[in-house]
Order: sequence, then C-alpha cells, then structure tokens
Amino acid sequence: MRKKISILAVIAALLMLSTDSWGAPVVTKTLLEWALAPVNKLSKVKCYADSCEHLIGIPYLDDGNERHVVDVYYAKENRKNAVVIEVHGGFYVAGLRQNHRPYASVFLKEGYDVVLVEYRLVDGDSTDVSDQLYDVSAAVDYVTLHAEELGLNADKMYIVGTSAGGHLALYVAEGAANDSLPVRPKYFKPRGVLLNCPSYDFASYNATGLFYPKAMEWFLGPRYMDDQWMTAMSPRTRLNAYQGPLFVSSSRQDFLRSQALLIVEDCGMQQRPVCFVFIDSNHKKAGHVHNVSKPGLKESQEVNSKMIEFLLRCDNAWQSAR
Repeated sequence: MRKKISILAVIAALLMLSTDSWGAPVVTKTLLEWALAPVNKLSKVKCYADSCEHLIGIPYLDDGNERHVVDVYYAKENRKNAVVIEVHGGFYVAGLRQNHRPYASVFLKEGYDVVLVEYRLVDGDSTDVSDQLYDVSAAVDYVTLHAEELGLNADKMYIVGTSAGGHLALYVAEGAANDSLPVRPKYFKPRGVLLNCPSYDFASYNATGLFYPKAMEWFLGPRYMDDQWMTAMSPRTRLNAYQGPLFVSSSRQDFLRSQALLIVEDCGMQQRPVCFVFIDSNHKKAGHVHNVSKPGLKESQEVNSKMIEFLLRCDNAWQSAR
C-alpha cells in the first residue's frame, strides 16, 4: 500500500512540474492549484482570532458585491493602537480572507488590530489584476476614512501582503505615495509594508518562463500578452515611489523566492534599507507562504516573530518622531 501511494505521489509530481529547456522547473496550473490547497483548508480551523471581538463582512464599496468587504478583528490584550491590514494571496484567481484568520492571530496576540481584505478574483473575462488593485485601494481608503467609527487608528496602519497579495499590497503602498500610478488609494498612508513570498516583477513573467502560458492566461487573464499593461501593473516599475519601512520574507523552498531576492537587489541598487528574512531550510513544509498556511511550524514562527519585531521598530520610530 505504501509503495502504491509513493508511486502515485511521483506521478502527481511529474504532472505538476515540467522543466524548461535548461532543466529549471516551470510552474503549471496544476502546481498552482496544489500550492493553494493548504491555505484553503484554514477557513474552518478554529483559532485565537475567533475569540477576539470582530466585525465581519463590512462593505467597503456600496455595490452589493460579496467580495467587496473587510473583516475587522480587535486585539484583546496589550493593544498597541495600531492596525495590520492583510491582503491574502491565491495567484490572483483564488483565496478568501477567512483563510487568514490563523495568520491574523499572530498579530492579534501581540496587540495589533487586524483588517482582512477581500477582493474580486481574476476570471479571465471581466476581472483582471487592475480591478484587484482598484478593490484593495478602495478597501484601504474605506478603512482609513472610517477608522474612527471602526475604532481603529488611521495614523498607524501597516499593510501586509502574501504571494499575489504581496504584489497588490506593495503596489497600493507605491500608489499612496505617487499619484502617477493608474490605480491608487487617495487617503491611505501606510506606516510600513510587509511582504511574504511576494509576486513582484510582474512585467517579466512572459520573459522568464517561470510560468507556462496556459497558467499565465488562467491567473492573469488574456491581457498577460500586453507588455505595456503588465509593466503598468508591476510593483517593480515604481518601487522607488514607496520609501517607507519594508519587510520581505521568503525561503529556500519558496518557488517564488527569486521575486523576493529581486526586491532586495533593487533596494540595494537604490541604496535603501529592507528587512529581509530568508529561511534557508530544506524542510519541505517551509515552502511558499508557509508562515501563513502553517503558522505553528518552527520556520514559520521565526518569520512571524521577525515581522512582529519589525512592527515594533516601526512603532517606536513613529513614537519618536511625534
């Protein structure tokens, strides 16, 4: 029986992974779907966040769309009067804010209020990444403008993004500081940006061969062939627009690690600081967004503790500047 399972596992792996002409792995649609599975199981997991006071399904746009909502969770102890706005990932085509409640618990336990953002998903027809950027921009603006009635501090808001959510979070932060971006928030001003295993060099996906064309069309829609549009939507294009505190994490087992490493390289070229945490482990579970999907893992705890340290440094810098 064990041998049969092993054979099936090998066959599944071969179906998910192919290689390019240089022998490097190429990401297929099947692999993307497989990678999402651990996070998708978290919506039913009971966690610390459930015990905190919360508001669920607050509309940030008055259009009746069920994905135009946010959830707000309030810290119970040692409340720091600061807010973490979290943007989930899912390769642009999947993901739910509820899946990130266990991850939100990491911040809630440390005294940070948490806002979980929902947004529309790419469907290959009417919705693409620009619509997602519009949604996240609208969400953070809503939270900023309604902070008082929500019991949140608009002056101390951080944005956190994971995988594709890292792309959306960084781009929104860039737009908050640069009105030339085609999609941007008008009121939100982040105190810091934290990215886990982010998608970053969006415009180069066609050239790098990291993804198969069918996978590209699936999670980006037909406009992935439009180089001008891809460049306009890419966080790398205007990284220097955001000059605030920046945290980035990745791992040896993260198939998007080259994206995180590129952010660090670009920050070095711009002579700007970045807090980079890299988990140099061969543990197979310490892969893409492991600190979100498996927050109890030792490697995940290391990343998340570094994120809290980063937030505390930002808090202290904010207090000193007042």
